[in-house]
Amino acid sequence: MADVLLDLLDARQSTSLDTDANALFNPTTRSTKLAYLSHLADQSPEALASTEPQSLAQTSHSLLLSLQGVSKRSHKSIIDSASNHTGLTRALPTLVADTADLRNAIPKLESEALRFSTIYSKSRDNEDLAERKRALLLLRNVERLVDVLELPTLLSSAINTVPANYASALDLNAHIRRLHGLYSSSPLVDLVSQQADEAIVKMTADLIAALKSPGLKLAASLRTISWLRRVLPDMSSMSSTSRGSQEHTLSLLFLCCRVATLDATLGALQPLRELADDERQRQLSANQQSWSGGQQTEKYLKRYVEIFREQSFSVVSMFKSIFPSTGYQTGTTYDDEDPFRPMPSTLSTFPLHLVEMLLETLTIYLPVVKDQAARDSILTQVLYCSGSLGRLGGDFGMLLATLGDEHEVTKQSEWVDIVKKHRLLSGRLESVIGDFKATGAKEAEVAAAPNKIQTLWRGTIPSALRTGFGSALYFTSLNSIRQHVAQSRLLSQAAGNRAAHSSSLPTLTPSANLVAGAVARTFAGFVLMPLTVIKVRYESNLYSYKSLLGASSDIYRTNGPRGFFAGFGATAVRDAPYAGMYVLFYELLKKQLSSLSTRKDSPNPNRPVAITTSHATLVNFSSAVMAGGACSVISNPFDAIKTRIQLQPAVYRNMYQACQKMISEEGVRSLMDGVALRMSRKAMSSALAWTVYEELMRRAERTWSSNLTTTTTAEP
Repeated sequence: MADVLLDLLDARQSTSLDTDANALFNPTTRSTKLAYLSHLADQSPEALASTEPQSLAQTSHSLLLSLQGVSKRSHKSIIDSASNHTGLTRALPTLVADTADLRNAIPKLESEALRFSTIYSKSRDNEDLAERKRALLLLRNVERLVDVLELPTLLSSAINTVPANYASALDLNAHIRRLHGLYSSSPLVDLVSQQADEAIVKMTADLIAALKSPGLKLAASLRTISWLRRVLPDMSSMSSTSRGSQEHTLSLLFLCCRVATLDATLGALQPLRELADDERQRQLSANQQSWSGGQQTEKYLKRYVEIFREQSFSVVSMFKSIFPSTGYQTGTTYDDEDPFRPMPSTLSTFPLHLVEMLLETLTIYLPVVKDQAARDSILTQVLYCSGSLGRLGGDFGMLLATLGDEHEVTKQSEWVDIVKKHRLLSGRLESVIGDFKATGAKEAEVAAAPNKIQTLWRGTIPSALRTGFGSALYFTSLNSIRQHVAQSRLLSQAAGNRAAHSSSLPTLTPSANLVAGAVARTFAGFVLMPLTVIKVRYESNLYSYKSLLGASSDIYRTNGPRGFFAGFGATAVRDAPYAGMYVLFYELLKKQLSSLSTRKDSPNPNRPVAITTSHATLVNFSSAVMAGGACSVISNPFDAIKTRIQLQPAVYRNMYQACQKMISEEGVRSLMDGVALRMSRKAMSSALAWTVYEELMRRAERTWSSNLTTTTTAEP
């Protein structure tokens, strides 16, 4: 019903008012109208007459307030919209005109675009496009180009830095060489290569200057030559030569640099040389009244030979280490009929040049030196120089015999005497070096042993048996002999002549002490000789016995019973004088030291005075130490001979033959091998043994005396 009523009202309104049909039949408006007509249909007539007008008035008022609020808040936007709408109205004609112009220009634009695409097409060559591509390529590779341009700067920095980094410089140069080989047509790479060549030339000059340094060592020379080996193939003049030719060139360069250094070092002696020339001129002058012995010439020659010896040995030894073999001598076979065969090694003629320099100087200035001791000193120094070069194959000692001229008065035996002295000194030096090497070899053997502690204490058991039993046997024999001699009153010292003493042993004459000690030691040595031989064989590295029983069995199987007494003659000759002199020195030293411990105000000077126990022990120990040291030095040659006979009986057969063989092969010093160790060992062991023996005898006599006194008192 609401729809019919609404249609009726809309039809009436459309006929009465000129209203837009779209506004009347708007779905939103129609739905609102239908809702309101439905609301009116639901109301009663009374409500329609009373409340509905009020409700409509209230709603109209609310809408009016809402419109006022909206207009207040949005009036600017509304005004702007109206202004823009007015501007839009004016702009639309302009837009239409511009659109027409654009429509007319499109065909012309299309034709121009077609012409551009035709001209700058990728299928056609265009210089502008190529230039643009090159610019883009340069932009993309600008960092690489900068790196390439910085290579000469880096190379110069590596060469000029302190210390110079030649290894990095050579690596950079090799990299530049590779770039130049890959891009030989590039002007930029060519320029970089030229700058690198200039830097390498400077580096080569620096390396050559380094070879001329006075204090050049082997390690530095090896590094310098290795760098020159890398530089040499890059030089334009040496690019096509063989490696052998390059090595020959480097060897010549090395020798030239070192000879220049030698000349410069010897040239620093110019002040001394001028003084030597003045002395030489004064001696040659016939009108000169004063005579000069050549002191300044002596100084010059000694300094000259010293520098020459040091530098020549250094040059030749470094040359042999750097150039062990040249390309001309190894690995190549040459035709014997070829007239253009390669030259021999540079080192084959270089020592001759050095010797000529030295001999020329000696020929000029040595006759000026008149003092024979000074001449001997200079010639000995030259012989040492010759021996130094002789270690490298350049001995020129025989050429020195030609020094001098026909006007010089020189004895023929001068040169012979100097050579003899030189060989004697050399033999002593070699002996000292041999002793040092032998000691080092023994230490190395101990260090290399699997059980170092056991190696150090090897042979302790036979030593302990021999020392303990031997000491007991020796002191028992010595005490018996001394008691027998004292009771016989033949060689005993008179009681009136006895001074203060530090022991209770019988006091004998010096000859009696000498004989008693020798006899007692010989007897004990004969009894203990088998243990001594076993001990020496067991301790030696020549046999490497596993046990004492194995050593005894091998000695008996090899030499029979006589093998256990090998070296007894040398032992007796060594021990008998040693023991006799030891007892003699011991008693004499005790007498002297005991006299220092007695009181000067003694009531009876002729009566023996017993000193205190502490002083007696000190006197006995000091006397034993000094006596042991002195006797060890005297008897050491016999001990060295005895040891050789016991170790190698097949080589050293008897005392005389062993002594002669040792002196002829190793010199007189071989008789004193181990003297320091033996002196310290024998002195301390003898001192301890004799001190203990003296104290035991003192206590035993006191005990026996007290027991005897007690027994005598107890008897009726």
